[in-house]
Amino acid sequence: MRSSFVRTCGMALFALAAFAQIPAMEDLETKAKRELFEEGLEMREVRESSAKDAGEALSRLEGLWKLRKGGIANDIVLRGFQGGNLNTLIDGIRIYGACPGHMDPAAFHVDFAEVERIEVTKGAFDLANQGSLGGSVNVIRTRSRAGLHFSPSLRWSSFGFLNPSIHASAGNDRFEALGGYSYRESQPFRDGRGARVTSIGGYRPDFIDDDAFRIHTGWGQIRFSPGANQSGELSYTRQDGANILYPYLMMDSPYDIADRLSAGYEFRELGAALERIRIAAYYTAVNHWMTDEKRISSLTARDAFSMATFARTRTSGGRSDFFLRKGWTLGFETYQRNWNAVNSMRSARMVMDQSILPNVNTTVTGVYSDWKRSLTDRIRIGAGLRLDTAQMEVRKRDPELALYRAYKGVDGLMRRDTNPSAQLHLGVGLSGNLELFAGAASTVRVPDAQERYFSQRRMGSDWVGNPGLRPVRNHEVNVGAAYRRRAFHLKPALFYSRLPDLIVVHNQLRRTMQPGVMNPMARSYANADARQFGGEITYGAPLGARWLISGGASYVRGGKDVNPALGILDSNLAEMPPLRARSTVRYGTRRWFAEAEGIAARAQRRVDTDLRETPTPGYATASLKAGFHAWKMNITAGIDNLFDRYYLEHLSFQRDPFRTGARLPEPGRVTFLNIGYAF
Repeated sequence: MRSSFVRTCGMALFALAAFAQIPAMEDLETKAKRELFEEGLEMREVRESSAKDAGEALSRLEGLWKLRKGGIANDIVLRGFQGGNLNTLIDGIRIYGACPGHMDPAAFHVDFAEVERIEVTKGAFDLANQGSLGGSVNVIRTRSRAGLHFSPSLRWSSFGFLNPSIHASAGNDRFEALGGYSYRESQPFRDGRGARVTSIGGYRPDFIDDDAFRIHTGWGQIRFSPGANQSGELSYTRQDGANILYPYLMMDSPYDIADRLSAGYEFRELGAALERIRIAAYYTAVNHWMTDEKRISSLTARDAFSMATFARTRTSGGRSDFFLRKGWTLGFETYQRNWNAVNSMRSARMVMDQSILPNVNTTVTGVYSDWKRSLTDRIRIGAGLRLDTAQMEVRKRDPELALYRAYKGVDGLMRRDTNPSAQLHLGVGLSGNLELFAGAASTVRVPDAQERYFSQRRMGSDWVGNPGLRPVRNHEVNVGAAYRRRAFHLKPALFYSRLPDLIVVHNQLRRTMQPGVMNPMARSYANADARQFGGEITYGAPLGARWLISGGASYVRGGKDVNPALGILDSNLAEMPPLRARSTVRYGTRRWFAEAEGIAARAQRRVDTDLRETPTPGYATASLKAGFHAWKMNITAGIDNLFDRYYLEHLSFQRDPFRTGARLPEPGRVTFLNIGYAF
């Protein structure tokens, strides 16, 4: 049955190849001309894939991976950096997930239908935004346009995934408005062995076939121009997620609600020295509820659940950027994030509520300057400086201090950190086609509220933050080359990061006896000197007028200093992705295209045994897709994991404090169809 299905779909796709299109050649040139340490993902590439969120879509770029916890809401991993070590922004505004177990990463709170492109800065070179330790991801939303425009679309794929959306805009030179709505739903996927992913995680039999997620997203935006050289913008988005299953974690999310409100104003052509001024303000909030009511662990509970957590995070901020002539930019940024979470236990023998994140405010203020200049036709140079001060404060009355004292010997509830950052980069064109580039940067990110002030009493082993954590610094060097000749390009890049005081998870022995603290050990956080290095290579080459081959490879390795006093005995960093390579062959004309792709990943055996991380076997997968573009309509169909392989990606491991310890496989064969129309 499977082989017949593969042959039928394969013949259909390759029949389309006789009329295939190759729009990717122009994209290759565009990508090659980006800033030295930037990559990008256009929505055309997303609409040609089966990706369900930004994390899954970005894993197509070299140097980026995803961390899967369920059918959606994948974490973004950039060169081994993830979570708080990355900045994830939506049109430059900050939104943070509320879940301490990373159920809802920032990029989850944006829908593809409201997105135009995604920009990625690799390395510590984004000084315009505080905290870009390993890089930054900025999701750029679609802008309104003059005239009347209407874009309905429908995305469908295996396992019941359905995503209808609509986007409309209207306006003239003085006033424009847009709005949109998107709905996503799916059943739990099946792996390459045919098993539901909900067979993992201890689900009750009556919930194994339950919906995997249902997500509504609506957005609106107005833009106005009261004068020839000025414009303003006001936008609002609300995402309402329900019944989101996370088999990798111990709980699921009955609801996850995110709000984004932003406003901006821009003045242009202000004088001989000043090109423009941009001012922006925003407010974002996430309310997140998670329980184990669908798991076997809830069967003997007093309530519908035996364990639940309500978490919320709110962020308000603003910035002003001054764009001067001769390549200078000066800016000011400030924001405050509040994070609060309460865990509830309702087992047959215990009723307990704990403030695991005790209403913590983190307030950051920073100033930066950036300079970019082309000295000659072949030499471009850039530099930047930044200074930040951050204050973190616990606002809960009578917070729990016993866990901090028992395991860490410190209990300070307020901390201020002030740190500088800097970067310098250079590009030298050796010819009209070859450019060499290099850069050095040093930047900082402060610990988050979970790393400093998390506190949870658990059976067997507690979980506690470390109020004494120091900020993490990344001293990074990047070198590479870019060769371009018409549609051909080749870009290798290498990086090395020295990470004094990297924040790592470790097993902390109890230091002193404290009332109510009975366990001898806790999972906690500590500073450790570490290093990461690796690189990427991308290439694209036309073979005649209609054929194109492209692909690349990525590698990263991480290590840390051993510290027996802290229980750090393994020198490997946890959650490091293995070597991965990708190759694509594309054939096409102006209206049709067909593509075959292969992905291979090496086994990962460099694991952190202190945290019981286990090796992951290597794997290889194949995919096919084809599409049609004409009469304002785009249609793409494809098959991912063509041979229905069972495999696991290495990154689905840690996710404490609410992980089950199970390994989550990737979906089996996925057939998808995307249809879009625009006028």
